[in-house]
Amino acid sequence: MPPPPPPPPPPSSPLLNHPKHPVFDASLLKHELNIPPQFIWPDHEKPSLHEPPPLFVPPIDLGAFISSDPLSVSTAIQLVNEACKKHGFFLVINHGVSKELISEAQKNMDLFFDMPLKEK
Repeated sequence: MPPPPPPPPPPSSPLLNHPKHPVFDASLLKHELNIPPQFIWPDHEKPSLHEPPPLFVPPIDLGAFISSDPLSVSTAIQLVNEACKKHGFFLVINHGVSKELISEAQKNMDLFFDMPLKEK
């Protein structure tokens, strides 16, 4: 009985073979005429050399939310909803998570993102 054939080589992917981070090459699209309008930045949002406006990061205080007071819970939910819709992000304060746990999580995030892409 002949030996089984060798396994096929792994699929080649530019992302897997890239040394550090993938890079988008916009020059590939310079002749594209059918870009949907939702993918085109309005002129007022395009990057420029001028000083950008200050970034507003809405703080959400969860101190009262943790107390389980119904009004505080409702208010926190409304603030998170509004921040997500308007900004896409927010800063949580008085959340009750220890500084040690936050530090450990950040350390592990750094370890993960420093890993080679194939290991992630």
